[in-house]
Amino acid sequence: MGDISPLLAVRNMKETIDFYTKSLGFKLGMCFPDANNPEYADLTKDGMVLMVLPAQNHGISPEEKFGIGVYLHMQIDGDIDEYYRELKGRGVKIAADIKDEPYGVRDFTVEDINGYKLVFNQVTAKNCLSCGMPMTKPEEFGGGNPNNIYCVHCSKPDGSLKSREEVYEGMVGFMMTSQNMNRKTAETAAKDYMARMPAWSGQA
Repeated sequence: MGDISPLLAVRNMKETIDFYTKSLGFKLGMCFPDANNPEYADLTKDGMVLMVLPAQNHGISPEEKFGIGVYLHMQIDGDIDEYYRELKGRGVKIAADIKDEPYGVRDFTVEDINGYKLVFNQVTAKNCLSCGMPMTKPEEFGGGNPNNIYCVHCSKPDGSLKSREEVYEGMVGFMMTSQNMNRKTAETAAKDYMARMPAWSGQA
């Protein structure tokens, strides 16, 4: 799987590095040419990387408002509620309070000193091993059993897994309806998607 590492133009390199390391708990990696006069730096947390550089060195006015319409989603390790409390205690600007999303994620949003929004999140739902659907409510689990590894759509009434053909047809129909695909395109997409699901991996 590939990685994506956003490159952010910032107003003040030293202040930005201090904010990310001291307030958000990131670690400073490469800093070029050196930490006293940084023109490039990368910052890491839980395997994720952000790169920063001076806006004025790249034709961007410091008066520009940065980050409009951009939200950087960052899935963290550890206890997200504890991390949220830590950032609030350090005076970090909270743009959206911590909450549970209906799609099985708990998250909160902060705004950095340049105006960029970072959405720190953690997956709280179980995902169906047949189709990947997040399952957060008892009725979303096969047979109404929260211990079931399959969702209600991929399960028979007794909670057992439907046949591959039944799940495949359901997924084709879902893709045609939700993504406005024609039958042929949906069939190809469903086959490719199911091949990555643990329940069907290695099956033609």
